[in-house]
Amino acid sequence: MRLPRSSLIQRITYSSSPRLGYILIIAAAALAGLVHSIAKPMLSASATNIVEIHPLTLAAVIFIINGLFFTPLRRNKASEAKINRRKLLLLALIGIAEVSAIITYFSGLKETTAVNASILANGEIMFSVMVAAVIFREKLQRKEVFPFVLIIIGAAALPVSYDIYQHGVVFSSLVFGDLLVLLSGLFYAFDINMSKYASDRIDARRITQITSFIGGGFAIFLIFILQIPYNINLSHIPSIAVIGIFGTGLSTFFFLIALRLIGAIRSILLYSSTSVFGMVFASILLHESITAANITSIIVVSFGLYLLRQRFGKDEKTINELRGKFNKI
Repeated sequence: MRLPRSSLIQRITYSSSPRLGYILIIAAAALAGLVHSIAKPMLSASATNIVEIHPLTLAAVIFIINGLFFTPLRRNKASEAKINRRKLLLLALIGIAEVSAIITYFSGLKETTAVNASILANGEIMFSVMVAAVIFREKLQRKEVFPFVLIIIGAAALPVSYDIYQHGVVFSSLVFGDLLVLLSGLFYAFDINMSKYASDRIDARRITQITSFIGGGFAIFLIFILQIPYNINLSHIPSIAVIGIFGTGLSTFFFLIALRLIGAIRSILLYSSTSVFGMVFASILLHESITAANITSIIVVSFGLYLLRQRFGKDEKTINELRGKFNKI
């Protein structure tokens, strides 16, 4: 995903322009929104796609492609800085958390719709606040409770309840898929918090490269342990490459850079537009319908995030304090 010693890449990485940060975080959200619609047909058999790809296999190939793409782009003085054992352990945890998230997400996407997955993916923001609160031992203030409840309602309660209602209060495979997508948000929450913790010290390209190989290796390990069939056709490769390079790699890369340029508050708030992009792509590419409940969920989540922006500011301040300690490692 990167060009060797590219001056353009260097300018993107080290520029201090807030405008660039806004552009990159919107681009990251749009690229991430593509994943739902491109991955869905490969995970579910259809008339044109007889062979289903197992979520573990898809995740492994995506992460390996991602790591290979970013390898030629990592070489510069900043990215070649030595990474000691503690930093490598941190990157390993990030890689495992990220691949666990995408495996769980793909498993859920296989059962639910791409539109649902786009909305439920907001669960990672909900869990990010929870994880940050637990790790940093901060409690929600009284004025923060209402917006946080709005996020829970919009990102989880409303879409899942609507699907349960649509299926006659039965725990269907669609609802099970919804819950798996939500669970993936918990893994992403750990990924986001650890990435924010490390991104100011380790070059963004190096983080993406190393975590991709570690995540891919972990997925391959699970494939051998669980004896998952390797059922990928050559026709799947272009779609997998798009997901790995653009939907996962460049999206993560842009997100990490935006964290530096505009901070965690604006990055998280703007990145939540992934749901909007995901719904639009699902409608255009997969011809899935967008219901009033879907739109309501997005509005409720967005309003909750806007009201909760002060909370992200507190988390960002704590993370910056931890970075100061991390820099001494």
